Amino acid sequence: MPNNLHQTYGKCSPSLNAMMREVLHVLGSIDFAAEVELENLKMKPLDPNLKEQLKGKIRAAHWEKRRLYVDILETLRRRQHRLAFAA
Repeated sequence: MPNNLHQTYGKCSPSLNAMMREVLHVLGSIDFAAEVELENLKMKPLDPNLKEQLKGKIRAAHWEKRRLYVDILETLRRRQHRLAFAA
């Protein structure tokens, strides 16, 4: 059955698949950038309390940046799901 659904998705919504891949790519870029920031912070000779505060700010900014794209991805997934069962 999953193979069947995959074929249906591919037939019904190639543009949705492309949009989902693009959103996933953006999410990956956002995640990678946050990891780089956290890794750079780890190497800096700062007070441990300050480092923790900065880590929290980096993580909060990271989640804020990705929230919109997660919402978009969920909307696309629901649309794709509806199309698959309408076919």
